[in-house]
Amino acid sequence: MVMVLYPYLVAAHVTAVVFLVGGLLAQERMVNAISQSPPQEQIGMLAALLRFDRLVTTPALLLTWIFGLSLALSAGWLSSRWLMVKLVFVLALSALHGVRSGRIRRCIRTGTAVGRIPGADLGIVIAMLTIAVLAFVKPI
Repeated sequence: MVMVLYPYLVAAHVTAVVFLVGGLLAQERMVNAISQSPPQEQIGMLAALLRFDRLVTTPALLLTWIFGLSLALSAGWLSSRWLMVKLVFVLALSALHGVRSGRIRRCIRTGTAVGRIPGADLGIVIAMLTIAVLAFVKPI
């Protein structure tokens, strides 16, 4: 039964990852653009970005974890070294999302200017490339 569902789990996981990464990169690009505005003008744009996060990025993160852990359990990969290394990068992306979302909420609440996270865009891309190689090639 599990092997029958495997391709559907993979498809669901990859779809969730696409939405997650798109959301993370969109957040970073928007924050970079918004940070050029005065703090008073940022609130409305940040509120819209937070709504996007709650509708797209956060659910995609949750689904990525659910489908990813389901795949790891069903395929017996929990003791694989490649998966442990991959999880380090997945946790880093999850943490980045949490930090970014928290900063946006705090800026909305306090009216302070939103701050950039230097190198976040590049970090997301490098993490995703590493995750993809580990997941598809399983080199270690």
